[in-house]
Amino acid sequence: MLKSKLLFPAEGISVDQFTNNASAFNIIEQLNFQSLPVVFPKLVVLTLMEREASDPQEFGANLTIVLAGNEIAKIALEFKFQNSLRHRNIVTLGGLPITQPGIMEIFITVNGEKIVSYSIEVTVPKGINTEKIVK
Repeated sequence: MLKSKLLFPAEGISVDQFTNNASAFNIIEQLNFQSLPVVFPKLVVLTLMEREASDPQEFGANLTIVLAGNEIAKIALEFKFQNSLRHRNIVTLGGLPITQPGIMEIFITVNGEKIVSYSIEVTVPKGINTEKIVK
Protein backbone atom coordinates (compact mmCIF):
# COMPACT_ATOMS: atom_id res chain seq x y z
CA MET A 1 0.00 0.00 0.00
CA LEU A 2 1.30 3.43 -0.96
CA LYS A 3 1.93 5.74 2.03
CA SER A 4 3.12 9.28 2.33
CA LYS A 5 6.16 9.96 4.47
CA LEU A 6 5.85 13.73 4.01
CA LEU A 7 4.36 16.55 1.97
CA PHE A 8 5.11 20.21 2.48
CA PRO A 9 5.35 23.42 0.47
CA ALA A 10 8.29 25.79 0.50
CA GLU A 11 9.66 28.68 -1.50
CA GLY A 12 12.58 26.49 -2.58
CA ILE A 13 13.96 22.95 -2.39
CA SER A 14 17.56 21.98 -3.04
CA VAL A 15 18.96 18.45 -3.47
CA ASP A 16 22.61 17.88 -2.55
CA GLN A 17 24.32 16.12 -5.46
CA PHE A 18 26.66 14.12 -3.16
CA THR A 19 24.29 12.96 -0.41
CA ASN A 20 21.02 13.12 -2.39
CA ASN A 21 19.40 14.76 0.65
CA ALA A 22 16.79 17.48 0.14
CA SER A 23 16.79 20.84 1.93
CA ALA A 24 13.79 23.18 2.08
CA PHE A 25 13.94 26.97 2.21
CA ASN A 26 11.14 29.01 3.76
CA ILE A 27 8.63 26.29 4.53
CA ILE A 28 5.19 27.82 4.04
CA GLU A 29 2.93 27.57 7.07
CA GLN A 30 0.79 30.65 6.42
CA LEU A 31 0.44 33.21 3.63
CA ASN A 32 -0.23 36.83 4.61
CA PHE A 33 -1.02 39.43 1.98
CA GLN A 34 -1.78 43.15 2.20
CA SER A 35 -4.49 42.81 -0.45
CA LEU A 36 -5.93 40.26 -2.86
CA PRO A 37 -5.91 39.06 -5.58
CA VAL A 38 -2.19 38.35 -6.01
CA VAL A 39 -0.08 35.95 -7.99
CA PHE A 40 2.20 33.94 -5.71
CA PRO A 41 5.43 33.74 -7.72
CA LYS A 42 6.79 30.32 -6.71
CA LEU A 43 5.56 27.39 -4.66
CA VAL A 44 7.60 24.19 -4.44
CA VAL A 45 6.00 21.03 -3.07
CA LEU A 46 8.18 18.21 -1.74
CA THR A 47 6.68 14.75 -1.32
CA LEU A 48 8.19 11.49 -0.14
CA MET A 49 6.16 8.37 -0.84
CA GLU A 50 6.77 4.84 0.40
CA ARG A 51 5.47 1.56 -1.02
CA GLU A 52 5.50 -2.02 0.17
CA ALA A 53 7.68 -4.55 -1.67
CA SER A 54 4.57 -6.22 -3.11
CA ASP A 55 3.21 -2.93 -4.54
CA PRO A 56 3.68 -1.92 -8.19
CA GLN A 57 6.83 -0.02 -9.21
CA GLU A 58 4.81 2.89 -10.63
CA PHE A 59 1.80 4.87 -9.45
CA GLY A 60 -0.14 7.62 -11.21
CA ALA A 61 -1.25 10.42 -8.91
CA ASN A 62 -2.53 14.00 -8.84
CA LEU A 63 -1.28 16.96 -6.87
CA THR A 64 -4.22 19.30 -6.29
CA ILE A 65 -4.37 22.73 -4.65
CA VAL A 66 -7.72 24.03 -3.41
CA LEU A 67 -8.22 27.52 -1.94
CA ALA A 68 -11.41 28.15 0.05
CA GLY A 69 -13.13 25.27 -1.76
CA ASN A 70 -12.01 26.31 -5.27
CA GLU A 71 -9.46 24.25 -7.21
CA ILE A 72 -6.63 26.53 -8.34
CA ALA A 73 -4.12 23.93 -9.60
CA LYS A 74 -4.00 20.24 -10.52
CA ILE A 75 -0.89 18.46 -11.75
CA ALA A 76 -0.59 14.85 -12.87
CA LEU A 77 2.30 13.01 -11.22
CA GLU A 78 4.02 9.70 -11.79
CA PHE A 79 5.77 7.96 -8.93
CA LYS A 80 8.42 5.67 -10.45
CA PHE A 81 10.09 3.75 -7.65
CA GLN A 82 12.73 2.02 -9.82
CA ASN A 83 13.19 -0.96 -7.44
CA SER A 84 13.26 1.33 -4.39
CA LEU A 85 10.67 1.43 -1.61
CA ARG A 86 10.78 5.25 -1.42
CA HIS A 87 10.26 7.94 -4.04
CA ARG A 88 10.82 11.67 -3.66
CA ASN A 89 9.04 14.13 -5.93
CA ILE A 90 9.55 17.90 -6.22
CA VAL A 91 6.95 19.99 -8.04
CA THR A 92 7.48 23.69 -8.77
CA LEU A 93 4.47 25.88 -9.50
CA GLY A 94 4.93 29.40 -10.78
CA GLY A 95 2.28 32.11 -10.81
CA LEU A 96 -0.24 30.57 -8.43
CA PRO A 97 -3.40 32.75 -8.34
CA ILE A 98 -4.46 33.70 -4.80
CA THR A 99 -7.85 35.34 -5.12
CA GLN A 100 -9.35 35.13 -1.64
CA PRO A 101 -8.48 34.42 1.98
CA GLY A 102 -9.22 31.03 3.49
CA ILE A 103 -7.66 27.62 3.83
CA MET A 104 -5.42 26.44 1.00
CA GLU A 105 -5.19 22.66 0.94
CA ILE A 106 -2.48 20.84 -1.00
CA PHE A 107 -3.09 17.13 -1.42
CA ILE A 108 -2.07 14.02 -3.33
CA THR A 109 -4.63 11.54 -4.65
CA VAL A 110 -4.02 8.08 -6.06
CA ASN A 111 -6.99 6.41 -7.77
CA GLY A 112 -9.23 9.14 -6.37
CA GLU A 113 -8.14 8.46 -2.77
CA LYS A 114 -6.51 11.26 -0.79
CA ILE A 115 -3.14 9.95 0.43
CA VAL A 116 -1.81 13.05 2.19
CA SER A 117 -2.71 16.73 2.61
CA TYR A 118 -1.22 19.93 3.98
CA SER A 119 -3.18 23.07 4.88
CA ILE A 120 -2.07 26.70 4.74
CA GLU A 121 -4.09 29.64 6.04
CA VAL A 122 -4.26 32.54 3.58
CA THR A 123 -4.94 35.84 5.37
CA VAL A 124 -5.37 39.54 4.69
CA PRO A 125 -4.94 41.50 7.93
CA LYS A 126 -7.85 43.75 8.84
CA GLY A 127 -7.36 47.39 9.74
CA ILE A 128 -4.10 48.00 7.91
CA ASN A 129 -3.56 51.73 7.49
CA THR A 130 -1.78 52.32 4.19
CA GLU A 131 -2.16 56.12 4.37
CA LYS A 132 0.87 56.68 6.61
CA ILE A 133 3.58 55.98 4.10
CA VAL A 134 6.93 57.54 4.96
CA LYS A 135 8.26 59.62 2.06
